[in-house]
Amino acid sequence: MRTSQLLILVPMLMQVALTLTVLVMLGIARDRDLKQRGLRPDDIALAAPEAWGEDARKLAASYKNQFELPLLFFAACLFAHTARLVDFWLLLLAMIFAVSRMAHAAIHVGPNRVMPRFYAFLVGLVAVALMWALLAARVAGSGF
Repeated sequence: MRTSQLLILVPMLMQVALTLTVLVMLGIARDRDLKQRGLRPDDIALAAPEAWGEDARKLAASYKNQFELPLLFFAACLFAHTARLVDFWLLLLAMIFAVSRMAHAAIHVGPNRVMPRFYAFLVGLVAVALMWALLAARVAGSGF
């Protein structure tokens, strides 16, 4: 089955959209905190994370998470696209990763239950690890 190499952009764009959504939500939460407490941005600009309300702290942590494991995801997707190695299996793993990250973020900024959040993280971790294993096997098998 021939998969268009450009389809790998779909899960990548899903992850980008998630990151930007969390960032916008963080800005809204911080603005709400400032207004509720009658503060100006300069009053809290260099404050410790604990100075913000719970929602803003959870969103800040979730936003930071979008630059950790997803780095390996983006690198795998770009490598696969550049090397023309995108197929059904790689695309499926990439979609699983993107959906797991959405679930992880929803749990993180919502109820923040540790075990469900961990399981969502674990699904993404396994997906990205399998992506890299698949890519490594293909490169090794190509005589490259």
